Amino acid sequence: MTAETITGLREVHALLKSLESQDIHHPDVVRKAAELIVARSLELVDVTEPEDAQQRLAFAVRDLKSAEKAARRHRRNPLTRPFSRARFAFTTRSAEGWVGGVLKDLDGNPEGRTPGDAP
Repeated sequence: MTAETITGLREVHALLKSLESQDIHHPDVVRKAAELIVARSLELVDVTEPEDAQQRLAFAVRDLKSAEKAARRHRRNPLTRPFSRARFAFTTRSAEGWVGGVLKDLDGNPEGRTPGDAP
């Protein structure tokens, strides 16, 4: 694992945070984020702590694939567009959470708290 790996995951996390519901019209952005997560997770093969980092990143990729599917359904079926928007928002935020959790653990903060948070 290198600093470049963590920087790459931070960039993906920032990208996921910046997604809005109107980005449902750009499923290629979601696909690119999933590809970046896969590339970065391959660099985490030798990481022992947290031991489930690759699994959590796999969950993020699964959620992004679901968001991409919701974006395709949004285009095809006008009757289910409100549901597609909700699914897109939910799954992109879920993926953001998985990536954010891995980043917090890699930064040596296993409880998920920032140093300024009260216990």
